[in-house]
This record gives sequence, structure tokens and C-alpha cells, in this order.
Amino acid sequence: MTALVTPEDAERLRAPAGEYLVRLSGEHTGGSLAVVEYRFPPGALGAAPHIHHGHEEHFQILDGEVTFDLGDGSVAVGAGGTVSVPRGVAHGFRNASDDWARCLFILTPAGYENYFRDIHRALEKGRPLTPDHLNDLRARYDTVPA
Repeated sequence: MTALVTPEDAERLRAPAGEYLVRLSGEHTGGSLAVVEYRFPPGALGAAPHIHHGHEEHFQILDGEVTFDLGDGSVAVGAGGTVSVPRGVAHGFRNASDDWARCLFILTPAGYENYFRDIHRALEKGRPLTPDHLNDLRARYDTVPA
């Protein structure tokens, strides 16, 4: 299966802060991986600490700086840096800087990009994204709060 997704073809999704762009989804890769770009403003929480049991999540920082909350503390990672989070490892991230940040989520296997689609649909319907609602959505994808 060969997939070609041009920049104009990326699926744009609303996020609680910023936006997601689905660059590759499981539909493009036979379920092997998904690539989602996330752009978010200064001071924004990307995700509260959580644990994925169904996939690995790899982050490539493209612009700005993203602070990751990991088991051994917090670390700020700038453009060009990469963070790899195995299944079962607690993590969260935020933009603690004064500038916009942009990163890629590489999800293996694919499937969690549908969580971002769920977020988009909830925002489009005007539904408030409370921590309980977010936890319910994450649970669909074998993800729990840390």
C-alpha cells in the first residue's frame, strides 16, 4: 500500500488549544502507524499525564519547545528533539514557553488518531471537554489517566 498525502490534503481537526493535522492515518498505512501534527499556543496543556496500553507514542518537535512530564521529572525539548514513549509509561506534555509549538505524534500502531477525531467532533458540537469526558474518550483507545 502506497500513500501520498500532500500538505493540502492533511485532515485538519480542532484541538482544545490549537489544531491537529492528520498527516497519515491507519487508513493510509494498513494500520501500522499514524502521523499527526499538533500546533499549540503558549501556555497550553497538550495532554495531562496518561498511559497508553494499546500503542507507542513518539514525538518529534518541529518548532518551539515542548515540556514533557515523565516519570523522572519534567524536561523541555526544543526543535529537532525527539521523545519516545513505550506502552505503559506515564507521560504528559505542555507548551510552557512564550511561543507557539509544533510537533509530530508518530503512533504505532495506528488508531489513536481517532481520539483526535473524537475531540474535533465534540468541539464542533460545542460539548465541553471536561477531564472526565477526555478520560472517557481516551478509554476507547486503551488509554488511562496516570
